Amino acid sequence: MTRPAAPRKGRVPDPAAMAGLLESAYTRWHRPEEIQRDPLRFPRRYPAVPDQEAAGFIAAAFAFGRVAAFLPVLEALFARLGPTPAAFLAALDPDGARMAAEGLGHRFARPHHVAGLLLGTGAVLRQDGTLRGPVVRASRDGRGVTAGLRDLAVAVRAGSGPLDPGFLVPLEGRTGPLKRLHLFLRWMVRNDGIDLGAWPEIPAAALVFPMDVHVSRIARLLGLIPDRTSGPSLGDALALTTALRAFDPDDPVRFDFALSHLGISGKCSGKAGNACPDCPLAPVCSVRQGTP
Repeated sequence: MTRPAAPRKGRVPDPAAMAGLLESAYTRWHRPEEIQRDPLRFPRRYPAVPDQEAAGFIAAAFAFGRVAAFLPVLEALFARLGPTPAAFLAALDPDGARMAAEGLGHRFARPHHVAGLLLGTGAVLRQDGTLRGPVVRASRDGRGVTAGLRDLAVAVRAGSGPLDPGFLVPLEGRTGPLKRLHLFLRWMVRNDGIDLGAWPEIPAAALVFPMDVHVSRIARLLGLIPDRTSGPSLGDALALTTALRAFDPDDPVRFDFALSHLGISGKCSGKAGNACPDCPLAPVCSVRQGTP
């Protein structure tokens, strides 16, 4: 078994211990009852794949900042989109998109950005009937799923016409971890009673870990990726995916729901606290070991 990359200060997690503790965290957090605290709850409401795609792409676009802040915004938005959001979005024109998004925003995503997200997503659905096309093509062509997600983002931005989705859809050429796009893809590809398994054409082994500040902090504390002071990058996401392939080569991203919910729940702040003794990952965490 290949050892995960050691952090800068030289702490190397024991692979056997790490494997067992990751499984413990997976068992603790990867449960259906946790879905209600996760934006995944929105695409899971719909039985039809096009609606799952539409709801998943929109919900993932809002997945930044405090979960408690954006879940009510998404509740209000999906109430407006009705029982078949894919058809609703495909029929939108700019004025309809503005009406659907009126008064809805999250942090620096304003209603006109939400309108751009809705219009662009609807344009891709109207043309192709699905959002999977760019990602499946890139995967089959050997370009990888990240390239396919970038292509999807370009298509959505092109479809937004006179409206600008802003931060909700990544700009071409950005070097960040593309967390929200990789999160959306995890939902669509994996099939385990939590994720949807709507895109079986893409193997789970091809996924890239959705990297945000919570996951980045926890991965560094565990020694799964090198320690550094800058924010998470696509390189960090790829490094963590590679490290976790040592524990599950066919499905390394299955640990995402568990690791991210350590942060979402507030259980892990990155500092020693009352929650540490009950954390399943404490034995391999640098905080519990007293190392910086």
